[in-house]
Amino acid sequence: MVYVERGRCSHAVDADAMSELNDLTQMLDPFGIAKASSAVWRAMLADPEHLARSQQQLAGAWLDFVKNTSARALGKTAQDAAKPAKGDKRFAHPAWDDNPGFSALKQAYLIATSAVLSTIETTPGVDSKMVRRARFFAKQFADAMSPTNFAFFNPLVIEETLRTGGQNLAKGMRNLIEDLQENDGKPALVDKKAFEVGKNVATSRGSVVYRNDLAELIQFEAATAQVYRRPAVIVPPWINKYYVLDLRPENSFVKGMVDRGFTTFVISWRNPDASLRDTTMADYLKRGLLDCSRVASEICGTPDVNLVAYCIGGTLTAMALAYLAGRNEKFVQSATFLASLTDFADAGEIDAFLGEDALAFLEKKMGERGYLDASEMSNSFNMLRSNDLIWSVAVNRYLLGKDAPAFDLLYWNSDSTRMPAAMHTYYLRNMYLENNLVKPGTLQIEGVPLDLGNIHNDVYCVATLEDHIAPWRSVYGMTQTFGGDVRFRLGHSGHIAGIINPPAKNKGSWWSARSTPPDPDAWLASADKHDGSWWNDWHAWLGERSGRLVPARPRGSSEFPPQESAPGTYVLAK
Repeated sequence: MVYVERGRCSHAVDADAMSELNDLTQMLDPFGIAKASSAVWRAMLADPEHLARSQQQLAGAWLDFVKNTSARALGKTAQDAAKPAKGDKRFAHPAWDDNPGFSALKQAYLIATSAVLSTIETTPGVDSKMVRRARFFAKQFADAMSPTNFAFFNPLVIEETLRTGGQNLAKGMRNLIEDLQENDGKPALVDKKAFEVGKNVATSRGSVVYRNDLAELIQFEAATAQVYRRPAVIVPPWINKYYVLDLRPENSFVKGMVDRGFTTFVISWRNPDASLRDTTMADYLKRGLLDCSRVASEICGTPDVNLVAYCIGGTLTAMALAYLAGRNEKFVQSATFLASLTDFADAGEIDAFLGEDALAFLEKKMGERGYLDASEMSNSFNMLRSNDLIWSVAVNRYLLGKDAPAFDLLYWNSDSTRMPAAMHTYYLRNMYLENNLVKPGTLQIEGVPLDLGNIHNDVYCVATLEDHIAPWRSVYGMTQTFGGDVRFRLGHSGHIAGIINPPAKNKGSWWSARSTPPDPDAWLASADKHDGSWWNDWHAWLGERSGRLVPARPRGSSEFPPQESAPGTYVLAK
């Protein structure tokens, strides 16, 4: 009997100890970096031939490096043994090429970084997500160790220090103290004092015509004497605020629509606090997207609307269309998807730090507070482009002594929102971890199974070539899973610049093709390239699905009168 009791006590202690160990592990390594790294390392040890090949390639690169630097030391010309990747701006200063010492430092760093990353990438016998996670965090370390991040190894910093007599470093120290006091210790991306929502960003004239506890609906003022009869409702992401689509008049997506005669509404999501901790994805769908869309249709006196969705707003819109199809409701005429994912099998670099370990960590934090804090969200996205959004900013602020720039897009990027615990847990698990939306009938909303194949609305789908959040090949999958006619267009640049590309700027390019074969690369091979913006093509497509022209409407109606001027209240909440 004593033995049994001791055994029970021992088991209880073991369970408590394991629980504490798991909590400690989760606190120290919430993203499972050690687990991913050890999996890759074990696989390397189990395949010494792979390791030997990697070492052989590295030895060859070092040999080229020695030949190059020796030739440069003798005053001869020689090709670099390693060059920065396209778009890498860290080594733009001429000294990185012209000065033998700096050139050698640059090449040594690039060779070492490339060797580490390629060895991880090509390790056989490891789950692909583990490989991507290990590579992602190895790259974070490599980015942090770049010689450009250190004052005495950066020719631009040395040059500026000599020019100013060290005043740049003194100003950099003041910037550091300011960021510690006012920006949670992070280098300031933007001069936040230069912008005010409703004053010099989000300035399109409009009115809040509906509000509930989750969203406001804004109707924008008509800019033409006649407008299309069927309204368009913009469904923006709630990870950030809607005004990425209405930054300034010269680049406003909203203004582009209003100027073409579309009666335009936008959903402005509430920045949630702990009181909305139990708000679900179904709430966002019904009380957000559908309630606001029905108000827009009632104001305009139409039986249906066109939806225009961006990023995660597109994921929600796809769910809404499948939900309506399951209920046999004909409420949406057409849908436009801008850089939106429905198939998360390859969800880009964000996959690298989203796994069971990370989700368990986030669930615990959200369970304590009721939401995911906005800063944690923005930190994660900044890591996807750490050289541009972390390290180059730190160099400019602390080593060069520069002030934070007044840049509208970066201001919007810093004005992020919180995520309700219930909704965000559902989203991360069902989309990123389990990819359930493309599995017919796996997800349900109020008992209605969701099947994207039942979506027969006309669809206009835009992806962007360099998008690291919604990779274009994954977005292209919409052409195969939806049951209706899908027009696919591919824009240049990334997740934001490829979408916010007004025709007046005459910048960039886009691709179109008549057919949509299963293979996205086959589509691209057959596509025609066009200069400028895809907006005109889309405006024409949407106009054909917006009904006849009618006299311009006032904002609101007797049932839904204007409550306050745009941009409303919810967008202002921090």
